[in-house]
Amino acid sequence: MHTNSSASPVPVAAADGDTVVHQWAQTTASVPRARQALRGILREWQLGDLADDCALVLCELLANAVEHARNPGPDRTVQTRLSRLSGGGGVRIEVHDGDAGRLPRVRAAGSGEDGRGLRLVEACTRHRWGVEVGAGGKAVWGEVAR
Repeated sequence: MHTNSSASPVPVAAADGDTVVHQWAQTTASVPRARQALRGILREWQLGDLADDCALVLCELLANAVEHARNPGPDRTVQTRLSRLSGGGGVRIEVHDGDAGRLPRVRAAGSGEDGRGLRLVEACTRHRWGVEVGAGGKAVWGEVAR
């Protein structure tokens, strides 16, 4: 597993090569940095053909966390976790934040701008996405596969 703190897109430690974790500042500047890091990881994993869909999923989930999560305490960060799916044919993308109270919702077409990006996440993941809530917050995840 790779881990990273701050907004730097370069992992600082490796454990198994199938999971990469980054800690990002809860700011909009983290979104393009995360996208850049994702594209490099996908190239390394020979999954570059999934880059566009994975980037859309990651950016939408991360942008939602940056904009909407009310993380407690002074450490205003969100975490991304990228995991290569067994068999190597896809990626699980997770975005963790400390706010278990605000869950993402997909809105009906034409009901405003909120939730529209999640319809794109549904399409890119073929409806393989969800939310896991725990004591420390929530993880919103999606899986993109060949």
